[in-house]
Amino acid sequence: MRFGDKQVLGSLDLRLAPRETIAITGPSGVGKTTFMRIIAGLEHRYDGHVRRPDKLAMVFQEPTLMRWRTVADNLAITLGLTPAEIDIALEEVGLAGRGTAFPDQLSLGQQRRLSLARAFAGKPDVLLMDEPFVSLDADLSDEMMSLFERLRDNHPVATLLVTHAIPEAERLATRILELSGQPAQLKPRQA
Repeated sequence: MRFGDKQVLGSLDLRLAPRETIAITGPSGVGKTTFMRIIAGLEHRYDGHVRRPDKLAMVFQEPTLMRWRTVADNLAITLGLTPAEIDIALEEVGLAGRGTAFPDQLSLGQQRRLSLARAFAGKPDVLLMDEPFVSLDADLSDEMMSLFERLRDNHPVATLLVTHAIPEAERLATRILELSGQPAQLKPRQA
């Protein structure tokens, strides 16, 4: 991947097994989000090939919600869920009874819960998470990681998690890889 004359990402080969959670760590600006966007199919200006399943879900750093639609609509429109499925998805993330609220009526933590509900309700084969717990206080971050662990245990999904937080990577991942160098390369993280 290049930005102008600058090569940002080198040749990367990553295989993600079913139910595996891989954490990608590395310094700011090294290309972690760009790498995630390539995998998600949101970035097309790269040389190479990405083989991915058809059913992907992505949780971004900031919740990407339709603010002019209700919480329930954010699930129904994007995923085609029935009212009963919406109720189940919201209950699973601790948002039962909030279907008629609008995203701006939710706290940041609740918006992140809605993002997780949307991701898991789509029953993806691969879940991509780009700094999903950034800018949360320690207690809320711990609560959100516990929620993610419960959801992951209840849904058969492989997860690729981008994070700067090594304790978060150590807690959530079965394997930790570091993206570093110029152009950036993946390598196992050294303890």
